[in-house]
Amino acid sequence: MALFPQTRLRAPAATPPDREALAERADVPALARRWRALLDRRSPWDSAWQSLAEHFLPTRCRLGPEDENRPLLNKRLVDATGILAMRTLAAGLHGGMTSPARQWFRLSLDDADLADSRAGQLYLDEVERRMRVVFQRSNFYNAMHTLYAELGTFGTAFVFELADPRHGFRFLPLCAGEYALDTDAARRVDTVFRRSSMSLRQIEEAFGPHVLPDGLRQAARRTPDQRQTVIHAVFPRRRGRRPGLLTAAAMPVASVYWLEGREGNATPLRVSGFCDFPGFGPRWDVAGNEVYGRSPAMDALPDCRMLQQMGITTLKAIHKAVDPPMSVSAGLRSVGLDLTPRGINYVDSLPGQNPQAATPLLQLKPELAQSRQAMQAVQEQIRAGLYNDLFRLILEGRSKVTASEIAAREEEKMVLIGPVLERLHDELFIPLIDRTFSLMQRLDMLPPCPPELVGRRLKVEFVSLLAQAQKLVGSGATDQYLSLTLRAAAAWPEALDSLDVDNMLDTYARNLGLPVSITRSRQEREQLRQARAEAQQQQSLLKQLEQAAELGKTLSQSEITLGGEKRNLLDGIALSLQALLPAALPGAPSAAPAPEAETAGGRA
Repeated sequence: MALFPQTRLRAPAATPPDREALAERADVPALARRWRALLDRRSPWDSAWQSLAEHFLPTRCRLGPEDENRPLLNKRLVDATGILAMRTLAAGLHGGMTSPARQWFRLSLDDADLADSRAGQLYLDEVERRMRVVFQRSNFYNAMHTLYAELGTFGTAFVFELADPRHGFRFLPLCAGEYALDTDAARRVDTVFRRSSMSLRQIEEAFGPHVLPDGLRQAARRTPDQRQTVIHAVFPRRRGRRPGLLTAAAMPVASVYWLEGREGNATPLRVSGFCDFPGFGPRWDVAGNEVYGRSPAMDALPDCRMLQQMGITTLKAIHKAVDPPMSVSAGLRSVGLDLTPRGINYVDSLPGQNPQAATPLLQLKPELAQSRQAMQAVQEQIRAGLYNDLFRLILEGRSKVTASEIAAREEEKMVLIGPVLERLHDELFIPLIDRTFSLMQRLDMLPPCPPELVGRRLKVEFVSLLAQAQKLVGSGATDQYLSLTLRAAAAWPEALDSLDVDNMLDTYARNLGLPVSITRSRQEREQLRQARAEAQQQQSLLKQLEQAAELGKTLSQSEITLGGEKRNLLDGIALSLQALLPAALPGAPSAAPAPEAETAGGRA
């Protein structure tokens, strides 16, 4: 029977567990203290995340329960360059790393020979196809787009991957501020505490009415839409773990829900577990022992703030030029002044003077061209800091752009973003493929494994557009070496002996992300080369035989006079050989000298 990644804790009977039984399996007060400690450790990042969200991602930062009802729009923004540039970065990462329109990963084995075998290729191709179907039928690609935006803005993102027979695969990205992370000794994220707001009706539907305190159970009948804060903790289980027993309370990774507040800190809502850590917490860049990462938006934030001030100043100058402050006659204080279009004002004036009810105090002519030019320079700097020039090439080219073109035109940017891609591979995509494979295996969604592949370790290769471009940046040296070798071979042919053509082509094929099925194995190449050499040898032998037959035909048609008789030249050669052969053998009787042959031109 397949094992599910998360199993609800159930008593041996069909009745649900009571609050006392749940409390025995989870120390909620200790977990609540750890939640507050993790929040204190995260507190230096809160103000930075709030400022980043205001300029780049206004709707994805929720530092407290009060943020659930805050305004969705930032009225203080006058320039949306940061928001649009972050949107381009998220779309570029999505199209360049996990595009649903093209293959972005490939499965292999730790044994290259088995991976290249017929059985290995068929099995791995079928597993890849089923994985892509799982990703396409779930919300994976939507969740990845959200994750890329948070990663580029806050430097840290988190997403859950859950699966069960009822709901299938689903991905749950979390907002910045509603979760707190912790890492293990290897600095990998292995703990997440998250806060979510749920109504009493949702709590009863998710966990059952029996887990609620009596006061909230009665409130659920009167006001089912009343909101409560639920804390969810996922962490490695240190105590109570029994290897080999995969019950909900003994799984390697614990999952505990409880209500925040005085009433909920006593007992949990649910105690369950996972076979492996169910989430992924990639970081853009990490300094030292920090749990949370740093982002490119942090580098572009000063420019974005400056751009907002430049926009406000420019708008003030335009307003003063279009609607300047006025100098109004004191006599109009009692009757007022109408400055609306086509407004009529009656003004007394002295003889010989023009009546003037009001005159502008300032005559401004702002240099808007210079202001716009300065703002455009700052805007371009913000876009460059968020890699928009690199990602714009991907988004504008769509399916026409190739990895070689990206590597050639944006080599400098690929070098700068290379460490980020490697970190995403290690912290997001490799764990993602491993967990997806494990979940599909438990849910019996994989094809039967060939006997020769049992026990082999799965290997993941990434062939996305950005991964290929990153590999091809280093392939430029190979192109230069090959070009130099071919030029040297024109003068010194032995220079070609330094090339290992098979290794060079195999490396290039891997960098281009070509499927293994379109290239031949080393054994097949050796067989083809041996067959080609044998065919060339047979062809050379046939050619020699044809030349010998042609020579024999020519000799047979040439006439000579031998012993007064006319014979062909071939007979003359045969008689000469008969005369010479006995003399060459030791102990052979001497033969009579061969008669001289005469041809039409004289003696032979």
